[in-house]
Amino acid sequence: MNTFSDELRKEREARGITLAEIAKKTRINIKYLEAIEQGAFDVLPEAYLRAFIKSYAETIGLSASEVLHKYDLLVSKKYSELSSTTEPPTTFNTSPETHKQIEQEKKRRHAVMIVGFIAIAALFGLYLFDSVSSSTNNTHTVETPFREVIKEQEKNKVPVTTDTLDTTTVATTVSAEPESLFLRVIASDSVWITIIRDSLPPRTGYLLKGRYRTYSAKNEFRFSTDDASAITLYLNNVQLQPLGKKGEKIRQLRITAKDLKQ
Repeated sequence: MNTFSDELRKEREARGITLAEIAKKTRINIKYLEAIEQGAFDVLPEAYLRAFIKSYAETIGLSASEVLHKYDLLVSKKYSELSSTTEPPTTFNTSPETHKQIEQEKKRRHAVMIVGFIAIAALFGLYLFDSVSSSTNNTHTVETPFREVIKEQEKNKVPVTTDTLDTTTVATTVSAEPESLFLRVIASDSVWITIIRDSLPPRTGYLLKGRYRTYSAKNEFRFSTDDASAITLYLNNVQLQPLGKKGEKIRQLRITAKDLKQ
């Protein structure tokens, strides 16, 4: 754990605020809050990480700009140099010297910060998924047909619970054009997903609780998620069987027109 993450945790504990309370207020998955306090910054794309740190700081009553400034110093390997000076160690309390340094840094980086926050606001406001390097999934994945996953679940008789969603907008089965598939992904909890349509590049994104996305393909989809129970799938407006239990990871799940005949 680095000094930055350790100070965040101590500030939170000093205020008597739990991670569960922060997660409830910000709607950020608690595992990402834990990653921030443990210094595991590589679990999230940079844009999301900065947004989560900002929300974390504001929720426990810290200056978001000061916390982000210290994060930037850590990333640029300047944080350790700042901490090793002969002056008293820097804390999150705003002293005159710290405030002056922050203001000088803010002026120099003001234009860049504005652009960054606008981009983050657009991501969270429109819930658009930008393409992210597939290196975020370092585990070797094996393509699995959808029907095999369902058969395995039935064999093990794993009870599956899913949150009730308003699916009144889902119509009855509509015949698609030949070789035309439409996949609707509905999230009962906030979760990371990855979609590959035919031979197109993968699209990865964070789907918030209660939201959905619809994708189209000619022949097949390959679907991945870190929480099978948080996802409900509709293929051409036909609800597919549950993917799995809470916390179960799905990798390269192959979905084709054959799954409509189950």
